[in-house]
Amino acid sequence: MSVHSKTVPMRTFWLFFLVLLFLHQDIWNWSDESLVGLGMPTGLFYHALFSIACSALGVWAVTRAWPTEWEKYAEEKSLSSMKSNHIGKGDSEQ
Repeated sequence: MSVHSKTVPMRTFWLFFLVLLFLHQDIWNWSDESLVGLGMPTGLFYHALFSIACSALGVWAVTRAWPTEWEKYAEEKSLSSMKSNHIGKGDSEQ
């Protein structure tokens, strides 16, 4: 995977994150008391949809934009920790 293909998903993630951060401030719904979908007030319905959008961004980030270097680092640390624990246990049993 090239460096460019790694940075594009992260840039896209941060772009969507900033858009959602702005949209979270829904000042245009503050005074709207009308009922919309499923009989919910406009603000509550908006935030329900907003929560779904945030969840979708999170799923996308984990599946597409997650840095593989972190996984490799964690696996290396885990393997070295397991080896050192195994060696330590073997020495104490003798």
